[in-house]
Amino acid sequence: MIWANSTRLASFIFVAVLCFAVTGCGGCGGDSPASKLAKFKLSRGNNEPKPAPAKKPVEKPAPASPAEKKSPAATPTPESKPAATTAPTPEAKPAEQPTAPPTETVATLPETPANQIAGARDRFAILEGFKLQPVQGERAQTKARSKAVLHILGKALAQQIADNSTIPASAPTDKQGRQLLSWRVHLLPYLGYADLYSKFNLEEAWDSPHNIKLAAEKPYAFMTPEINDDRTNFVLLTGPTCAAQERRANPLSALSPRGLHNSVVVVEVANPANRVVWTKPADLPFDPSEPSQGIAGWADNHFCAITGDGVVHDFPVISNDHLNRLFVVSNPIQLSEVASSSPQIQPQGTSNTNATSEISMTSTEPLAAPISRNDFDPTKLPLPSHVEIDSAALELRRLFQSEAREADQDKKKEEIAKKLLQHAEYLQNDPAKQCAALQIAYRFAILAKNPVLLKNAFDKLQERFQVDSFSSDLYTVRFGAENLQKIPAHELPEFRAVAKSILERAEQENNFQAMDELIQIGTRFAASQSDQKNLAELEQLKERLKASRKAYDSIQARFLSLQVPSLDEEGNLMVGKFWCVHRNQWDKGFEFLLRGNDVRFEHLAETERTSPIDPRIQFKIAEGWWDIGISSPPGAERNKFLGRAAQWYKKADSNMQDSIEKVTSQQRLQEFARLTGVKEIPAMN
Repeated sequence: MIWANSTRLASFIFVAVLCFAVTGCGGCGGDSPASKLAKFKLSRGNNEPKPAPAKKPVEKPAPASPAEKKSPAATPTPESKPAATTAPTPEAKPAEQPTAPPTETVATLPETPANQIAGARDRFAILEGFKLQPVQGERAQTKARSKAVLHILGKALAQQIADNSTIPASAPTDKQGRQLLSWRVHLLPYLGYADLYSKFNLEEAWDSPHNIKLAAEKPYAFMTPEINDDRTNFVLLTGPTCAAQERRANPLSALSPRGLHNSVVVVEVANPANRVVWTKPADLPFDPSEPSQGIAGWADNHFCAITGDGVVHDFPVISNDHLNRLFVVSNPIQLSEVASSSPQIQPQGTSNTNATSEISMTSTEPLAAPISRNDFDPTKLPLPSHVEIDSAALELRRLFQSEAREADQDKKKEEIAKKLLQHAEYLQNDPAKQCAALQIAYRFAILAKNPVLLKNAFDKLQERFQVDSFSSDLYTVRFGAENLQKIPAHELPEFRAVAKSILERAEQENNFQAMDELIQIGTRFAASQSDQKNLAELEQLKERLKASRKAYDSIQARFLSLQVPSLDEEGNLMVGKFWCVHRNQWDKGFEFLLRGNDVRFEHLAETERTSPIDPRIQFKIAEGWWDIGISSPPGAERNKFLGRAAQWYKKADSNMQDSIEKVTSQQRLQEFARLTGVKEIPAMN
């Protein structure tokens, strides 16, 4: 495939796409990492009526006593309780009370919290009752269960943080210095456990005679792999340099410049010694000299974590420096920078959408990222800071909160994405809100499995802001392949254009991983369609890519520059061939061939740079490339040099009158077609 280039590959990838769109096939499918919405407030709207309060149990009348007070369990503290929850009005006591011994006051059940995560408790019940995610077993199984639970915990934690504008403290104390209850207890109403929450006495210590009994009622949300007791391994990571503090709630302003989505708040500990009673205000203290303490020890050498926006991540344990950069919030980094320090090999034929995080912009996730070297455009706005985007997102959540909570079907999620895209059009004068609206829009597009809406959101982000278009475009193609049935036939050319653009850029930047993935996508489509012709052509493209990567690796091994010739003549020849053969940029290659150690290439490069119009000189150039091609071993170089010769033979033949050279040119063109199977020779670039 001499003339196979980015245009050809893009066509191959979407040949099956067009067929699948007609037949309605579901594409390659697979679990998407962006199947969760992390940054959306699911609280009740101001005008939406609250559901009727739960029926209160009949209580035994208690003896009348002026000093007696109702148990505070029904009235959470302002820091921990859901924002919209109000304490029930105490029932009037009977006028006369029997003179019986005092009985313990039972707290009445609070109303359903307005910002409870919809269906959270039901989802826990499904996990537990149907054993879909085992608590015990191999790490691969328990991790899947942990991620499923952490996803729900993450939503609840993000809601609590949004309500209070602080990261909860690990060990809050009362005025007397007594440790009260864990942040995990105060998360119960958000998780659907308002009944259990109402049993606690919030003004007593966690280990008081009353509260300590409730530790045995650990909900499934805090179940620990391998250990069936009152302990949990979901803990805050605490310390002066961390997002969570030990004694006091940490304001969101303290997370600048990292922002919520780049700040680790909760981790899953591996060491049994670091597991804690779930009601106890104790977590994992961060030690910069030993940052892996507690989290190291899982079989896969990874650990799960939740960031302040509720997103679940799967991080590798690499080194102390790696973890310190990750956990210390004063380090102005992106989580993708830390995660990228541990390259992972993706199994062939699988989507890479489950790496690193659930809905995070890492190497696999489509959040707006800083610009790369080819994206800078002074006419576009710089990406707003994370603090500005987080603040804007909070306002948007309040605006769309009622609709978001009711979006239990793909169609409803699509409607929210469309409204957010329209809303963004009216926010031209507020870049932070516009950027936040577009980011939330593509998250809902992901949830709705709608590639067209996802692409629209990305396009608007790229039109307005300086963002990394390569990563978002690659994700668009990948997501489109996984949800092909959602792409209308008339939209397929747009996705084909995106694929072509990505491939061209990947070749320019020698991004072999991206090119590999595009070929894999095309191969999966062709195989599912039993398209043997496309499979054969894609296999040839794969071989061409293999040869290109081998040549590139050889250049890198000699520390050679692809931009400027060196004093290494043999190296210059290698680089010149690379530009000509594997990138089809002959003018760039000639700069190096002129300084190489092969006089044949030097002479041809020098002659070509004169742009000869004499057909006899054109014929001699063609003969030179033909001789080099015929003498080369079978492969990419041989075919490319023969192809270059064919271009010059064609040009000479069209400019030459009858002569022996003209006859020879025609014979060479026929032989070229026989040797390579190429019938049409493209114009010379």
